[in-house]
Amino acid sequence: MTRTVLITDHVFGGVGIERAALAEIGCELREAPATDEDTLVSLADDVGGILVCYATIGARLIEAVARGGCRVISRYGVGVDNVDVEAATDAGILVTYVPDYCLDEVADHTLALLLAASRNVVDAAVDVRSGGWSIPKDGVHRLQGQRLALIGVGRIGRKVAERALAFGFEVLGYDPYVEDLGLPGLRRVETLEEAVAEADVVSLHAPMTSENRHLIGDAAIGLMRRRPLVINTSRGGLLDFDAAVRGLDAGRIGALAVDVTELEPLPQDHPARSHPRALITPHMSFYSAEAEDELQRRAVDEVVRALTGTPPRCPVNPEVLQEVRSP
Repeated sequence: MTRTVLITDHVFGGVGIERAALAEIGCELREAPATDEDTLVSLADDVGGILVCYATIGARLIEAVARGGCRVISRYGVGVDNVDVEAATDAGILVTYVPDYCLDEVADHTLALLLAASRNVVDAAVDVRSGGWSIPKDGVHRLQGQRLALIGVGRIGRKVAERALAFGFEVLGYDPYVEDLGLPGLRRVETLEEAVAEADVVSLHAPMTSENRHLIGDAAIGLMRRRPLVINTSRGGLLDFDAAVRGLDAGRIGALAVDVTELEPLPQDHPARSHPRALITPHMSFYSAEAEDELQRRAVDEVVRALTGTPPRCPVNPEVLQEVRSP
């Protein structure tokens, strides 16, 4: 019987890359018509692997696909917070991800948000398009010499630091899980308070965990003394968005520039959508034509590897590798 690989959801123009790669090993691709749990469970009987983007892969679905011999859950992306990794591990199912496919794109987008917000680029362009010709001077200051605090100094955080140093920023890095920041000019600080207290820009680049949800909320915002620009291109849950809007209104935050929010898409009636000091893009920082192609190829390659008994490139739970066997 032909093995099936279930793709729960995706944001691509098509899945020809995945279909072709799986056909080479005699597997067929099945696209789920919806991402609710009942629908996904109903498709679980003969699934040898799962490709997932944003859908929730919970314990009930994992139990169902495990009964059918599923070997791998491959996440399109850097994080796996939508996958119950513990349940997958208990079921002997390998979880993989693509941790480094869009590093330059996210770093570039972070700097694009920083520059656009700092220079009032959007307001100026909208004014010109509507027939005006005035300079939006409010809050525009020279970037050289400003202090940028990076919250999280992994692969992307360091790339942002490289770019920011070229603009003349003083760059601080706070990351309790990274001992060597590995970049001349990037100064380590030991506490979140030390990072944000005197920062002109605060940029989030940490992974999403249960411990750091709303890492930047009312308490952290209350420590900010320089009305910083707050940027988030990492995970929506790192920033308490409602607290950030309150910070804008209270003058604790000078501006907000985000590409990710805890609830996506952001509700139409959310005040941040129309806030004059909020710049929001639709979770696009990962995207370039090259990065999208790379993501699809690397995610399906992990499935092919698992189904042919080849070691994975990026396992999340390597302790279950002994369960991956050649057919």
